[in-house]
Amino acid sequence: MKRSDRIKKEEQQYMEQRYNQPQHNTYYQPLNKPPKKKKGKGCLLLLLIPIVIVIAAFLILMYVLSLQSNVDDLKKIENKSSFVPASNMPKYTKGAFIAMEDERFYKHHGLDFKGTSRALFSTLSDKDVQGGSTITQQVVKNYYYDNERSFLRKVKELFVARRVEKKYDKDEILSFYVNNIYFGDNQYTVESAANHYFGATTNENNSSLPKITVLQSAMLASKVNAPSVYNVNERSERFVNRVKVNLEKMKQQNYITESQYKEAIQQLGV
Repeated sequence: MKRSDRIKKEEQQYMEQRYNQPQHNTYYQPLNKPPKKKKGKGCLLLLLIPIVIVIAAFLILMYVLSLQSNVDDLKKIENKSSFVPASNMPKYTKGAFIAMEDERFYKHHGLDFKGTSRALFSTLSDKDVQGGSTITQQVVKNYYYDNERSFLRKVKELFVARRVEKKYDKDEILSFYVNNIYFGDNQYTVESAANHYFGATTNENNSSLPKITVLQSAMLASKVNAPSVYNVNERSERFVNRVKVNLEKMKQQNYITESQYKEAIQQLGV
């Protein structure tokens, strides 16, 4: 074989060997290797997993502890001598408490995140006329956890409130509320408070006493926020303003008519 032919053959073999080898992208990485995984997402996931586990364990513990509160016990409130069921009360009397404390009472199932957020905004805006807890939550707090003030109590309260909503209808829950709150002067039911302060009754079936008025209902509902401070006879400017706001809310939510509102405002003297 000629030398020139031999050289040509060797060059051809060299080129074949070269093209049969893996090629590399010198600008990034070998073509046959998978891309490297970013470490950031993995670290974040490893950090979140134990946090989620701790939160879940905490909620499970609070749920178990909340089961110690027997929601059947709420029926004992009906044994009070001055107990009047909400179904026997005037619409405006029930409306006075709902408008002031929990205007979405008939729409939520014990917890009301929208109402709580609105109440927080009102507080920050210095217009604190409505609490952040639902009426159902307040029933639970007043009956089971009245002397307990902590974040743990609040979480347990939420679980019990859901169970109360599943067990009772809205009128029953409202009855438990207005018959187990403090109105001042050792009065713990709305009927006894109406008797004591106004010589009136909240029971539409009771013909022996005059029926509670719109204004009187608004005053009692406004009083429970600070029963030892707000005096129905010596009305402070702050108390009068609170009652006025309640009457406005009652009208807006159709618990009273325009004429009932004007009459109550006139009686209030504003």
